[in-house]
Order: sequence, then structure tokens, then C-alpha cells
Amino acid sequence: MPLHGLARPSDSGLPTHVCYPKGAYLHMPPQQTLSMSWLLRYLRPVKWRMALLLVLLLSATALQLVNPMIVQRFIDQASDKGDLSALLSLAGIYLVIAVLIQLLTVSVDYLGNDVSWRATNRIRSNLLKHALKLDMRFHNEKTPGEMIERIDGDVTHMSNFFALFIAKIVGSFVLLAGILIYMFAYDWPIAAVMTAFTLASVGALYAVRNLGVGASQAERQASAALFGLIEERIAGIEDVQTNGGVPRLVNRYHRAMRRVFLTGRKAWMLRIMPWNVTIVLFTLAVTAVLLLSVRQYLNGQITLGTLFLFFQYTQMLSDPIEQLGDQIQEFQKAKSGMNRSWELLSLRSEIEEGREERLPPGPLSVSFEKVSFGYSEEHPVLREISFELLPGEKLGLVGRTGSGKSSISRLLLRLYNMDSGVIRVGGVDIRALTLPALYRRVGMVTQDVQLFDGTLRDNLTLFNPHIADEEILNTTARLGLGGWIAAMPQGLDSRLSTGGSSLSAGEAQLFALTRVFLTKPSLIILDEPSSRLDAATEAALQEAVDQLLKHCTGIVIAHRLSTLDSVDKIMVLRQGQVAEFGSREALARDPHSEYGQLLRTNGQEELA
Repeated sequence: MPLHGLARPSDSGLPTHVCYPKGAYLHMPPQQTLSMSWLLRYLRPVKWRMALLLVLLLSATALQLVNPMIVQRFIDQASDKGDLSALLSLAGIYLVIAVLIQLLTVSVDYLGNDVSWRATNRIRSNLLKHALKLDMRFHNEKTPGEMIERIDGDVTHMSNFFALFIAKIVGSFVLLAGILIYMFAYDWPIAAVMTAFTLASVGALYAVRNLGVGASQAERQASAALFGLIEERIAGIEDVQTNGGVPRLVNRYHRAMRRVFLTGRKAWMLRIMPWNVTIVLFTLAVTAVLLLSVRQYLNGQITLGTLFLFFQYTQMLSDPIEQLGDQIQEFQKAKSGMNRSWELLSLRSEIEEGREERLPPGPLSVSFEKVSFGYSEEHPVLREISFELLPGEKLGLVGRTGSGKSSISRLLLRLYNMDSGVIRVGGVDIRALTLPALYRRVGMVTQDVQLFDGTLRDNLTLFNPHIADEEILNTTARLGLGGWIAAMPQGLDSRLSTGGSSLSAGEAQLFALTRVFLTKPSLIILDEPSSRLDAATEAALQEAVDQLLKHCTGIVIAHRLSTLDSVDKIMVLRQGQVAEFGSREALARDPHSEYGQLLRTNGQEELA
């Protein structure tokens, strides 16, 4: 079985890995060990904020240790009928420290969320950039809803980890150490009980740290499936409504929601296991400390203030332990997101870029040399296709649906890898070219036009700010859109809704043509450019297309034979093979050629 993929370092800095069989993305995810260096690289840009966060947290921790001592002195002095001014001073100091603790806590929360969003937004950006570079085979297997959940949902669950995990873990251990050191200096039996509780709790947390990771991953996968279902059905809302599919869709939605609920409940129950363990241990520790402290107080060994101090420090032990438990839960959720993000970043496109940046100036030649291709091993689409176009020539592709016409264009643009053979553009093997170098010189207009929520200018230039308005208006005027744009209330600044619902099918097709011609390509592929236009618009469009194609090589995929009147050569495909190739005029005159017979019988319907 041929292998597809790359075994080279990625832009995200991940290590190399083995290639995977064609179409194996869903069923053979790469199993790699998470490396902390992968996470730390996202924290390096915010390292000074992390340092400040740690300083603030340690300051708050130190103040938390001081306040119970102040309360101890206040109680003891009040019990001994101490000076009122001294008591008021202690109360004032206590209030000042309490306010400082609250201010530090707010600052820690703010700074932690700032660090979190800065770090996780970089992860989102890298995930999106990486996903956009993956080949079409991957995107055919993944729904947009699933990709949204991967890029945003999984990363959101990592945000708390980036925000406070390291700082709170360090702060919790510092607080634990401070309490235990003080207690050992004051009363070692009670300190021993506290230490036993602390060690047992930390050991239990460590033992079950990964307990909920697998269940959390299943929860995220169920959520991704739900989003995928919603996205697919909303995208096809017309078919769902007109075919009475709403009840069945709602039924599927309820089943998907139930799966999200069941997997989420299981994940939650496993994630809270550390908290349940620490609660049991804390109850035992508090009981033991209270029994020992009350006994010492009744025997006159300690004061009432000291009894309060012991109890308060025991209570305070629960805070860092609970923080550790919370962070273990967050870690389990974050680790599931890390695993899924790592899995996505570990995938490699089957399209391996070359290093060649240059193509010859002017119109580009095209040659296919025994090119074979199939979307799966069992169903080949193209079988040893060979043909050649000279610079500036126009080729018309004709064939029934499924004959391989669109596959030729996808291979030419390197959306897929061919199984065998060579494709050359301008005499250069396209596998030797970088993808930007190829896309700068080769353009394509498809039947399905994607329009975005933005201005007319954004949609026509695909958000390229370097194309002047004058150039846009000149091109749209030549394609018949000038009057329509002039009639818009804000001209090129008028906004289009997502999906282009404000445009007719013909206008959307003209938009797609304008996009391509604004890039001034040297090779243009037109996939039935007039399929969505009425006869009058088609005639005007054909004249503009013929004029613009004078400056480049063109490949026109057609169902309507009338769109091929100006091409130089015709290639007829049948079941993935070249049935006929030659001059359009010669084939039109030949009574035995398939193209000639189609012309004489007006047989464009036979190509559907």
C-alpha cells in the first residue's frame, strides 16, 4: 500500500514521525508522549508575567500565615484584659492584611487569566494554521464542527492550566511548608498529625492524577461529534426542511446530547475522586488535632489563643490541599485537551512542499506524464493521463460526471498527491515547487463559491490589503459587476452576509472570477464558470473571460459545449482515461470523434 505524508519537522516544532496510509487520519492517530517542552514554549513569551504572578501569590501566602498569629495575640491579650489601644492596633493590622490579601487575590486572578489567554491564543493560532495546511483528504474526513471543537473547545479546557496551575501548585506547597515548619517549632505531636495528613493527601492526589484523563478525552470527543452534527445539519437546512427531516434530526441531536451527558458525568465523577479522598483525610486530621489541642488546653499547657491558632492552621491546611485537588481536576481536563491538540499537530499533510520558488515569466505550459490517482486504493479515478499544453493555449475538458475532470484540477493545484506520474507547470515538476510559488501563478474558479462576512472589497480580494480599489473596479467592470457595485450604498465598503445570501448565483460566480483575475495568474482553471448563469449573463461573461484568458494558459472544465468555442484543444475523458485529445477545430470536423458527435447532436446533456 502506498504511503502518504511527511516525515520531517513541522512548523510547530514537533518531532518527526512515521507516515500513515492514505485516508488513515481518523483511524490511526499518532500516539506520542506529551513533552512539557511543547507546553513551555507557549509560556516563554509570558515568562515575566508568570514571574510576577508567582511573586504576588507568594506574598498572599505569606500574609495568610501572619493573620492567624495576630488573632492568637488578640485573643490572649483580650483574655488577660490587655490594653485597649494594643487590641485596636492588632485589629487594625489584621484588617490591613486582610485587605492586602484580597487585593493580591484579585491581582492573581487577573494576571492569571491574562497569562492564560495569551498562551492559549497562541495555541489556537498554531492549531488553525496547522489545520489549514493539511491536505484535502484530512479535511474531507473531519467536519467543521469537530475542527471548531478541536481548535477552540479543547484549548479552552487548557486555559486554567496555563493560568494558575504552576503558580498555585508552588503557592500551595509553600503554604503547606510554612504551616508545618511553624507547627513543628511550636508543638511537634500536632505537627506530626498535620504532616501525616499532608503526605497522605498529596500521595492520594498523585496516585489518581490521571484517573479522569481518558474519560475527559471521551467527553471532548462526544462534544466534538455534537458540534459536527449541528454544523452539518444547519449547513443543509434547506434539504432538512424540504424533505421533512427535522424530527429525525432532533432525534439524532437528543442521542448525541445524551452521549455528551453520559461521558461528561463519568468524567466528572472520576475527576472529583481526588477531592473526595482529601475530604475524608481532612476530616480525620481535624478531629485528631482538635482532640489533642483541647486536651492540652484543659491541662493548662496552651492558651485559648494558641488553641485557636492550632485549629486555624489545621483549617488552612485544607486550602492548599483543596487547591491541589482542584488543579489535579484542571490538569485532567487540560491533559485531555493537550493530547487532542498534540494529536492534531502531529498529523502531517501528504503534500510535501519543494523548495523551488521561481517559474518562467508569462503564460505557463502544462504537461501530465502518465498520471494516475485515486481517492482510495480500491477506486482509481485517473489512469495514466498524459497530455501537454503550450504556454498560452486553452484546453477544454469534456467528460461524463465521475470521469476525472475535477480531479485533474485538484492534482494540478496540489490539493491531493498523485499516485504515480509527473505533472509539470512551466517545465517544473510541481512537487519541486513551494505551495506559495504555485498558488501565486495558478488560479482556479470552482462552481461552489464561498463568500465571507465582510465588505465587498474583502470578499473580492480575500482580505488582501495590497490590491488597489482602482484595480478592483477595473476588473469588476470587465466582468459585468461594475454597475452592480456602483449601485451599492457604500460601494466597495458595503457588507456582505456570511454565505452570500444577498447575492444571486450569477453574481457569486462573477465574484469568484474577479478574485482569481485580481491575482493575475499565468494559468487559470475554470470549473464550469457559467454553470450558474442565465443565457444573457453567460454571453457577457464569456466575452470577458475570453479577453482575460488572452494573457495566460487556460483549462476550462465544461458541461456546456458552448463554453468551449474559444479553446484551442479538447480532451475527452472516459472512466479516468484520455479517450480523445487534439485540436478543437480538427475534432469538430472529424465525423468519428466523440467531441464532433456531441456537437452535432447538441449532446451536452450526455455529459451530465
